[in-house]
Amino acid sequence: MARATDLRPSDLHGVIGFLITPVKEQEITYRTQNAINVEETARATEALINDGVTGICLNGTFGELPSLTWEELKTFTATVVKTARKRVPVFAGATTLNTRDTIARAKEFRDMGAEGLLMGRPMMSPLSDENIVRYYQDIATELPEMAIFLYDDMEAFKRPITTRTYVELAKIPQIIGAKYRTRLMISNLMENTYNCDVDAVKGNIKLLPGDFDWYFANKLYGLDTCWSSSVCGGPAPIMALRDALNSQRLEEAQVITREISRLYEGIVPNGNFELWHVDKIPFMKARFAAAGYLKPGPALPPYHYISPARVEVAKECGRRSRELQEKYSRQAKAA
Repeated sequence: MARATDLRPSDLHGVIGFLITPVKEQEITYRTQNAINVEETARATEALINDGVTGICLNGTFGELPSLTWEELKTFTATVVKTARKRVPVFAGATTLNTRDTIARAKEFRDMGAEGLLMGRPMMSPLSDENIVRYYQDIATELPEMAIFLYDDMEAFKRPITTRTYVELAKIPQIIGAKYRTRLMISNLMENTYNCDVDAVKGNIKLLPGDFDWYFANKLYGLDTCWSSSVCGGPAPIMALRDALNSQRLEEAQVITREISRLYEGIVPNGNFELWHVDKIPFMKARFAAAGYLKPGPALPPYHYISPARVEVAKECGRRSRELQEKYSRQAKAA
């Protein structure tokens, strides 16, 4: 019988980075094969680890899970795992439209050396609370040696994970963390149940806020960890926020949080998160290309069109990331 994972919620700390999938700089069509930029994937992985991330999650939505072929997904994941060399845990994106394919992919990622799985849910139709629990139970039963990092995205998976579902998921020991949907700062358009969900999991699952919400979650609940996709535009400001929170320099942390919040201005069109998901993938590619820290390459079909107006918004977000990265890189060198 396989040994259960050694990873626990306490092993998640600092900044868990969500890595974009670098694609070759070439014309991309539906005929394109082997699109992964292997060299840039290795360089980006090394850069994020050297610059302070304490875990790497792969292939959520902006990581282009629905756009990659299985061969490309294997190439990308294997490159990250090989480059990481166990210095930080790698959570491979194994979500598919059904339990059996998800388990099959997860086993291949396990055999590559990934320590964990970034797990969303089947999304052709929304899962009921009962089926959400059973889905994760089945994966955990089949792969006890793999830690599970939940991906709680209510647009991608058509509904949030409810508080009563978190109660049941917290009983599965392999589930150690979650990319939580907190919008304490960037939106008041939905009921926020973060406090109820934190109470529900009783410390068995670390519910990670985004970098934009980390200050609030740290102040209210002492959260020492966040998830961040903005690290792909340059992690220096996120690491500065980490250091300020760790030292409880809360005024400084609040200032940095306001700066980080500007990186998100204009991302969600008219505050509509459903519209945001329509062009999320090409928007993030354009945003991080403009930031210059990584080379994301073009978006893959069928999620590759984005209007010129949205490209300009993405470029402005990327420009702000570049400026903030330069500012906090200089401060770190001077310290």
